[in-house]
Amino acid sequence: MKERALQLLRVIEADIADNRLILPSLPEVAVRVRQLIANPDCNISVLERQISKDAAMTARLLKVANSSIMSRGNKVTSLRHAILNLGFDLVGSLVTQMAILQTMRKSRDEARLEGFVAGSLRVSTLSYSIAAQFDHLDPELASLGGLLHDIGKLPLREYLYSNPDFSMDERLQFELILHPYTGAILLKHWGMADALIQVAFYHERILRDSPGELPDYTDVVIVANLMHYGIEQGRYSRYKNQLIPALEKCIHHDQLSTLEGSIEERMEMALVLIES
Repeated sequence: MKERALQLLRVIEADIADNRLILPSLPEVAVRVRQLIANPDCNISVLERQISKDAAMTARLLKVANSSIMSRGNKVTSLRHAILNLGFDLVGSLVTQMAILQTMRKSRDEARLEGFVAGSLRVSTLSYSIAAQFDHLDPELASLGGLLHDIGKLPLREYLYSNPDFSMDERLQFELILHPYTGAILLKHWGMADALIQVAFYHERILRDSPGELPDYTDVVIVANLMHYGIEQGRYSRYKNQLIPALEKCIHHDQLSTLEGSIEERMEMALVLIES
């Protein structure tokens, strides 16, 4: 099966190169906002003007700014006020996450998509809270890594399910084997940071041991995945009695209660992003 999957990957790569398989694009507003925030000379007026072009995104930012964990009891009534309250970095992260969620929802399989989005948000939330324990990691980048780690499943799923030559079992197996590769291809296409491309590519290598004593972003997302899906049963159960380097680096028992509290707070913000 792995050899057949790799053969299929070569076909997919050729189809992408020849534009027979068109990868989804991020909405222009998200791309532009990311570019603006990366510029040290960016000012709030320019950022406000760019975001305001997307009414739905503006409304979501206002909802986040007025959520119980962000508003501190002060009503936020304007986009400018929301940007000031949230800060450029968080605004950039939220706009990117909203754009990705919007892209995720463009699928014919709505039932599976709903579970996919919910799972991605939970792993994103866990990733943020785990990374926040470490000074060398950016929790917002970790959150984005958690949201994007399985993103390769979406174009791959569309490709496989539009091909009648594959049985249902083959589609599921190919999706499991190939989604890290297609995820890395898609994130490179989107111009995402190398750390996020690495997360997509390596997150299923549960026994991976990153160099050094401190975790990297891939370690964080591996642990978030294991916390979300569990190792008592399911496809990660084979790791139940094994030493998992990422877990050893990321989780300290004396910090679990603090970690659980921050997870619930972050999840509240995540849910605002998908409220209708």
